[in-house]
Amino acid sequence: MKSKNLGSLIVSLAFAAGIAAPAFALDYEAKPIMWCLQAPFRTLGAATGALVSGGISGPIDDGYHWSLKGTEHVAGKFGDEKGTGQIVAAVPIGGSTGLVLGSGHGVYRGFFHGWKKGWEKPFSRWSLITMEEQ
Repeated sequence: MKSKNLGSLIVSLAFAAGIAAPAFALDYEAKPIMWCLQAPFRTLGAATGALVSGGISGPIDDGYHWSLKGTEHVAGKFGDEKGTGQIVAAVPIGGSTGLVLGSGHGVYRGFFHGWKKGWEKPFSRWSLITMEEQ
């Protein structure tokens, strides 16, 4: 029974050391102490922002906008980008392609956006959505 508790303690300490590793890897003489103390919190905020923005917000945002652009582009190739018939015919071709490609691009762009904004302002709304600050 004691070895089970000891194993849990070792795993817990390894987990805590892994979370705090970014703060320990810094040069304490070159960086202010407050920056070093904020590093684990900022890292967690950046990881959360990257996951939410890259996994949810980015694909929805870019998928929607690329779908509209794809539909408009294909409708323009059919003759009139504002014509109802051309738009109806362009949605299955340009809209679906734009949705898939835009979602993939949104994952990539959203991940890096969420990481950058999550590091600057951990757990802020700007780290969780792909819109830029006004």
